[in-house]
Amino acid sequence: MSGLLDAANATTLNCIYFSSLVAGLLLALASLVLSGLGGAEGGAEVDLGGDGDGSGDLTIFSPVTIGAFLAVFGAVGLIAAVGFDIDARLSLLIAGLSAAVISLLVAALYSRLLIELHGSTNIAETEMVGLEGVVTTPVPANGLGEVHFDVQNERMSRPARSAEGVAIARGSLVVIEQVLGAGVVLVRQRLPASQGHPNSTP
Repeated sequence: MSGLLDAANATTLNCIYFSSLVAGLLLALASLVLSGLGGAEGGAEVDLGGDGDGSGDLTIFSPVTIGAFLAVFGAVGLIAAVGFDIDARLSLLIAGLSAAVISLLVAALYSRLLIELHGSTNIAETEMVGLEGVVTTPVPANGLGEVHFDVQNERMSRPARSAEGVAIARGSLVVIEQVLGAGVVLVRQRLPASQGHPNSTP
């Protein structure tokens, strides 16, 4: 009976590993395709730099890095459990640690890629200040999103941070107030006139 239970538990764990691998690959692929390598929608960022200029932000909780975590967790778990017949608890530990380390590396590389893709232009910072743009990737209250705007007849995009420390939804109109380090722009949501002056008469 004990052997049957162990076999059943092992089969369940292997199914979890396989499901994690497939879900992670699909999530990461879909995020890259939909965002065009420009910042997955809905990603929440975690600031590990502490310098306030956005240059130390890692997209730890973006769909790309979550997908990487799930895929690595599933792949390493299957290799450990099936390929090397490692104990279930040990395989979980190995898979979890491997996924955590590799997803952190993916987060760092993805953040650097995001900044390089959006920060390679020679447009002067002063030309961006005061421009209106549209949020294309939601801006978390304390993280990075993405905004598109036009400057010198060129459509551009930049990683964006909320000037007011509040979340800004996709599609919102914003005004660029400042250009921070690493090409990150500080934006403030531009409310419709009816909302910005509630006491005004029609």
